[in-house]
Order: sequence, then structure tokens, then C-alpha cells
Amino acid sequence: MADYEQKTPDSASPDDKLLEDSRKGLKEQMDDESSQRNDMKDDIKFCTLDQWPADIRREREGDVENGPRPCLTIDKINQYIVQVVNDMRQGKPGINVRPQDDSADVETAKILKGLVRNIEDQSNADIAYANAGESAAKAGLGFFRVTTEYTADDSFDQDIFIRPLPNTMGVYLGPHIMPDGSDAKKAWIVESMPVAKFKEEYPGKKFDVEDFDGLGQGQEHWHSGDTVLVAEYYCLERVRHELYFLADGTTITKADYDKWPEEAGQKPAVAEKRITYKEQLKWAKMTGVEVLDKRDLPGKYIPIVEVIGHESWVEGKRILWGLVRPAKDSLRMYNYFASTITEKMGLAPKAPFVGAVGQFATHGDKWRKANRVNYAVLEYDATDVQGNAIPAPVRQGATPMEVALLNQMQVIEHDVQTSLGMFKAATGESESQQSGRAILALQRESDTGTYHFGANLGVSIRHCGRIIVDMIPHYYDTKRIVRIIGEDGEVQTAELDPGLEVAKQERPGMASIFNPGVGKYDVTTTVGPSYNTKRMEAAATFVEMAKGAADPASAAVLRYLVMRNSDTAGSDEAAKLLKSLLPPQALQAMEQKEPIPPQAMAVVAQAQMQVAQMQEGMQKLQEENVQLKAGAHTDMVKIQADHDAKMKELQLKRAIAEEEAKLAREKAAAEIELKRMTAAADAEIEGMKAENEKNNAIKKLDFEKEVKREEMSKEVAVENEVEAEKVAPQLIDSMKSIVAEFAQIVAQQQEFQNKLLAEMGQKKTITAKSSSGTTLTATIQ
Repeated sequence: MADYEQKTPDSASPDDKLLEDSRKGLKEQMDDESSQRNDMKDDIKFCTLDQWPADIRREREGDVENGPRPCLTIDKINQYIVQVVNDMRQGKPGINVRPQDDSADVETAKILKGLVRNIEDQSNADIAYANAGESAAKAGLGFFRVTTEYTADDSFDQDIFIRPLPNTMGVYLGPHIMPDGSDAKKAWIVESMPVAKFKEEYPGKKFDVEDFDGLGQGQEHWHSGDTVLVAEYYCLERVRHELYFLADGTTITKADYDKWPEEAGQKPAVAEKRITYKEQLKWAKMTGVEVLDKRDLPGKYIPIVEVIGHESWVEGKRILWGLVRPAKDSLRMYNYFASTITEKMGLAPKAPFVGAVGQFATHGDKWRKANRVNYAVLEYDATDVQGNAIPAPVRQGATPMEVALLNQMQVIEHDVQTSLGMFKAATGESESQQSGRAILALQRESDTGTYHFGANLGVSIRHCGRIIVDMIPHYYDTKRIVRIIGEDGEVQTAELDPGLEVAKQERPGMASIFNPGVGKYDVTTTVGPSYNTKRMEAAATFVEMAKGAADPASAAVLRYLVMRNSDTAGSDEAAKLLKSLLPPQALQAMEQKEPIPPQAMAVVAQAQMQVAQMQEGMQKLQEENVQLKAGAHTDMVKIQADHDAKMKELQLKRAIAEEEAKLAREKAAAEIELKRMTAAADAEIEGMKAENEKNNAIKKLDFEKEVKREEMSKEVAVENEVEAEKVAPQLIDSMKSIVAEFAQIVAQQQEFQNKLLAEMGQKKTITAKSSSGTTLTATIQ
């Protein structure tokens, strides 16, 4: 057992046991990760342009005998790191919350999702995510944390925040396997604090170096003489519980069963019991000799999230690295060759002018400066010292640069790209002889080679979402109105009530109340373009469709949709103005939110397909054109002819497609008009039927009145038998005549209706006349 592993006696205080456990665990992690963390520190220094080993730089720059030699640093690594980090920022995963059991609610899950977005927004979580992702890209390891802060100085309410941990080397997680650190049971966040600052923040606490002498060998990191190491210590402590399964089907711990309230009635019988263990999250802030603060925290996760780069396990040991380490040797070799070329050029002699003695006598000062000053005119003496005519001085050729060194630098640069899995196309560079497809293939290969960095960040953000969802019921434990943020950035509010027995309670005419503590919820992440990016893509799609719109109405609708999905200045006002110019049918469909007719959907789908085909054809023609330009000149005439023929064929297909689309629209309009006219004719026939029935009813009523009058006359006639005998035959004949006339009217009405039904669909005029002189006329479409 090492000296620092001092056994704590059973009589020691809880703080002493806590300190001993923390010191022992931290020392084990430091020893286990020491070698790897040294490599990570060197990787980070390499990114800050400290790329020469200290001993080699000291030897080259301190050469007293031959003079200092250049140690150039050509930054070739940070462009690739920035590319990977910015890709992670653009494709930041979004946290989704979904219900997991029967007690959970879908609407409550949406509220939790909006609340998580609000926490990310208030915390500026993008900074924490990018910081950890950049550290993982450089050194292979990064961290951020989830913490809580009081909402105000005079409040006990707390809000959840996501904070960065920029000092990666100051964070240690206990033994774990998961790449997000979710299975770690211990964690430390350490900070070396100057003694003066420590005395100011923690007055009355031990700070003298003598106070730390008793820690033993291997614990010197707790006090360096000028600094005191302050550590935040998290641990999940297993607590033993006895679990009861009661006769009524409920499960309860023995402690809660012993506290059964009397007003709840008699205790149910215990049907079964077993021993179980629950984990309690504990937090403490300490030095090596003293606990500064401690408390128990709710939750089942240590609120520190790990982000990794490359990961490999060798002989049971975890190895992590980022982009820098595989490329360091190639980059150092590149710096060495650049320094060597520079040194050779600096030591190479200047190209001198050669002439006879006496040629430089008149303007000797200018000739001596000719290698450093650009003179427009250089005059020379045309005779030598003996008076003989001589030609002009001649400059000797410059020392040629070694081509092998320059070629080797290109080879080294390719080695750097190979070790990174990224090529020039990934950073926007391309060779002039490369085709568009070749450039896209290189970009896709580079994206695939570095995809795991963004994927690992997504795994870590998902764990962050689990931590937040687990913490929300514990910290939002009072009635409050919280702010939630939708996917489109719209801000709303929701009311939380932890006293509800259900996850969601609806209130008539009012907003629902939610309890996030009821039910279990799971967390997933989605990686892809942001909401604003989707809006931009939609706007671009509508622009292309508007260009190919065949009628003004469709173009007006598409232009309105372009502005509504645009983020440019004045887009809202432009969208309002364009909305006022929309056709009435479009405005009515927008207000009533009616589904688009199938005919119109078919036309739009056909148009989109035609546009896609035309774009594909144009792309093929462009690619063929590029290939043809690279071919022999003798084939250009034939190629141009084929190109023109294909263009004409494409234009013909486009014209045919436009004509077919136009015919389809006209056909759909004709079908709609036919249905409208048929409905109008049916309505007109129904009206005529109703009118005829009304007339028949009136006549029937008149007939009944006439019968009643006849009956009254008959009753009067009965009083006089003599008169009755005379009038009776006439009365009978009159009644028969009336009955016959009514039967004739009914027969004529039936004949009229039969003619109407027989001649429907044809525009005809039917006229019928009753015996009473009434003329009935109907025109049928």
C-alpha cells in the first residue's frame, strides 16, 4: 500500500472518511491517466503553434558557434480543426423527450422538450457544446457540466444551467466505459487557486503548507507552496434498503412502511420482502485536508458530461486522441523542411555582377547596392583602366533552389491529409483538373472520416438531456410558470404543479397544468439542419418552383411562400404585401385550411417531377460539356451538334410537359365546372318539385273545402225531403265531375315528372297544361 493510502480508523468523522475516499480516488485517476494526459497537453500546445520540441528548438536557436538557425512554424492543422468544429456547430444535435411508460403523457413530453430548449437558451449551451467538441477534436477529450443556480438573491427557487468546463485537464471521471461518462460513479473538478485568493474566498480555512505535510508521499499536488488545490467531488453512494411488497400490490421501503400514517388506515400485510440498493448523489468541495462544503443532491447521474474523439482499448486500457496526434510527425517534418529551405536561401550568395576592372568606377556606390535596391538605370564605364572598349557587366545566375525539397513538402502535406482523413476539398480547396464529382467525392470522404466527432458529441448531448429531465422534477418542485421554446424559436409559457397526481390536467377554457414528476421519459437526439436551415432550404425550393410556374396564380403563391420562409430584412412586410396579391382561392384555402384538391396535387406533383427531370438533364449536359471540353479539338463539331440536338430534344420535352400540364389543369377545371352545373340543375329540379307539390297541396285544400261546402248544402237539403229529392241527382253529378277533374290533374303531374326524369342531362323545355288552364313550363340542363 502506498504512503498516501492511509487507513481511516472506524472512529474517524464522516468528513475524514470523505476526504480519504476523495484523495485516494483522485490519486488513482491521476496516476492512471498521467501518461495519456501528458500527450493531450502536448497536442493542445501543438495547436497553439508550439510545434517544435523544446530541446531541438533550444539547440537550433542557441547555436553559438554557427549562429541561430530558423525554427519556422507553418500552421497546417488548425484549418482542419476549425472545419470539424464548425461542422459540429452547424449540425448540433437537438434533444427530444418522449414518454416511456403509461403514466407519462405526450403533451408533458413536449413541455419537457421546450423546457430543455429554454435551459439551453438561457445557458448559452452552444458555448459549452462547442468548447467540449473542440477539445475532443484537438486532444480527444472534453467536458461540460449541468449545474443549478438560484433564480434571485432573495429566492430559494433554482434553475438548471449547462456550463462549459474549459480546463479539460482539471476534470477527472472515475472508471467508466461509456463514451459520455454516464456510468461513472465518481468525478472531480480541480482548480489550483493562489493562496491569496483562497484566503479571500474561504476565510478561516487551512492554507499553510505545513497543514498539508501530513498527507504523505504522492499527495504533493494538494499544495504547491503558492497554490492550493480545491476540488469538487461527486460520488454516487449505494444505500441499503429493505423493500416490501404489500398485499394490496404496492411496493414500499421498510422505512416508509414503519412511518405509515394512522389516518391512512390499517397497514396492508407484507407479502414479500427483499434487499435492494439505491444510489444517493453526494457533492463536496474540499482541499486535501478540509471539507469546505457538502450536500446531498437529487438525481441519479453525476452531472458532468464527457465528449471524446478517437477511442481505442489496448490491453484493458482506454486510449483517446484527436486530430492532432496522428499528424504531428508529418507537420513537424513540414516545419523542418520549410526551415531548411529558408536557411539555404538565406545562406545562398547573391547573384553578383561580373565586369572588368574600372567598369564600376564612376557609379560604384549604385553597383554595390544593386542587389538590394531596384534602380531604373545603371550606368557603367565603357572602357577598362587601359582604355579598351569592353561590353556591359553581366549578372551571374542565382543559385538554383533544390527541387527535391519542394517536392518533398508536397508529399508531406499529402501525408498530413491522409493521417487526418481530410483532403483539400474539405476546406474549400480544389484542383483545377478535378471534376465536380471528384470534388464532391473528396468532401464526402472527408466528412465520413471525421463523422465520429459530431456523433460522439451527439451521444454526450443526449446524456445531458437525460440529466436535465431527471433533475427537472426535483428542482422545479413548486408551482411556477416556466418559459418554453419551440423548434422555431417561438417563446411560450406553461404552468407546472408538482402536486398533481397525473402528468397533465386539462382545464375547460384554460391552459392545461403539467407535472413532469409523474411518469418516466426517455431522451433521444436528432442530428441535422436547424430550423432556420430548413426554412432556407424551403425558400430555395419555392424559388425554383416559381421559375417554372406556368400560370400567374401559381407563381404568386410560390413567391409568397418564398418571402414567408426568408430571414432577410423586410421579408415580413414583403410577405404581407404578396399575400394581398394572392388569388381568392388561395386565400380561402389558407384561412379555412382545406386540403388541396387531388387534381391540383397531381398537377403540382407532375410539375415537380418535370422540373427535377429537366434539372437532371441540364446537369448531365453540363457534365458532358465539361468532359467534351477536355477532349480533342477535332471532335468539337460533332459534340456541339449532339449537344444542340439534345438541347432541342430537351426543349421539346419541356414544351410537351408544359402542354400536358396545361391540359391537365384545363381538364381539372372542366370537371369542376361540370360538377357545379350538374349540382345547379339538380337544385333547380328540386325547386320545381317543391313548387309542384305546393300547388297540388293548394288544389287539394280547395277540393276539401268544396267537399265540405257540398256536405253542408246536403245537410240543409235533408231538412226538406222534397227539395232533397230534386237536388240529389244534380249534387251527385257535381261530385263525380270534381273527382274526375282531380284524378286528371294527378295523372298530368305524374306524366310531367316522368318526362323530366327521362330527359335529364339535355337542355329541353317541357310544357304541360291542366284542364283548369294552368300551364307548367320547365327548362332542364
